[in-house]
Amino acid sequence: MANGGSAGVIGLSCAVRLARQGHPVTVVARDLPGDYDIDYASPWAGSHFRPVPASKPKDRLEQELMRETYRELQDLAGRHPEAGIEFIPAVEYFDTADPAYFDNKLVGENGYASWPGFRVLSPSELPAQYESVKLGVTYTAWVLNSPVYLKWLKGMAEEYSVRFIRAKLAAIEEAVFIGKESLGGGNHEVVAVINASGRGLNDLNSFPSRGQFITVSNPCEKTISHHWADGSTTVIIPRPLGGGTIIGGTKEPRNWSHCVSDAATASIVSRAVRLCPELVENRLDDTNHGLDIRQVYIARRPMRQGGLRLEREDLAFQDTSENGMSNVQKWIRVIHCYGAGPSGFKLSWGIAKRVQRFVTET
Repeated sequence: MANGGSAGVIGLSCAVRLARQGHPVTVVARDLPGDYDIDYASPWAGSHFRPVPASKPKDRLEQELMRETYRELQDLAGRHPEAGIEFIPAVEYFDTADPAYFDNKLVGENGYASWPGFRVLSPSELPAQYESVKLGVTYTAWVLNSPVYLKWLKGMAEEYSVRFIRAKLAAIEEAVFIGKESLGGGNHEVVAVINASGRGLNDLNSFPSRGQFITVSNPCEKTISHHWADGSTTVIIPRPLGGGTIIGGTKEPRNWSHCVSDAATASIVSRAVRLCPELVENRLDDTNHGLDIRQVYIARRPMRQGGLRLEREDLAFQDTSENGMSNVQKWIRVIHCYGAGPSGFKLSWGIAKRVQRFVTET
């Protein structure tokens, strides 16, 4: 069994889940935990939970995946504090929002109100410095120190004898041959290829979304999201285990620029300190409004028109015939699980559970 692409949170979660079930797993990836690359989205991610209400069948599937992941992370946070997972309060502010949208009687188990700790904030709890905010809610969210968590996942996978091979794949079919070699060649056959490659391999529906974010040392005790009327969002996300706080950010679909925008940095900093004055309490540095900036960075989210691709495909590929002089067609089971955009961490364990089902189905 092989896994193609960067070793992101979805691929690593699948590897752990499958290995726990006794499957021999080989992860084939260009990037591994500990690496940093603009197209290796997982280590850059703010990686926090926020609800996404479901109104369509596809949304309801993602709702199920989110709930399964939430429960798994609750369990891991209790048993493995070294994984860098914490559950903390979260608040969200909306410039435009229908209060009925948050009424559990109307949206039931698919809405905001169905998540732990949910309540609508009173007018006195809304940020006075932003008169545009019309509604606020709070709930219990998980946060991750994503680089720490990824390394922990890799370590857990290795405990289950998962092999890791660093390679850049040109096509899904290539993973079959690398996987077979890792199993010792000969009569060993790859059962399935898990395509957790972020934007897919040669999927014309996939594209990047550029995001600019800032890591600061200033601590924060909750996640904060402000959804502006123009569609932009300001986020403040604490990272456990000394990871500081992520503030951001931008969402720029199909923008391939890797250059940091000073204007975006100034805007992000200004918005964040107004949204959460506690970040800069007792700090007199006027250079960055009191923020101790560690890093300003760009990363590309793996987007896909149509959203997450989570399905099985029986793929024909060409192998070398026994006489070595011609091709012979064979088939391989491919399980696609990519194109999750900014929701990879939120959906990861739910996706891994579905992938395991696809692998075991006849």
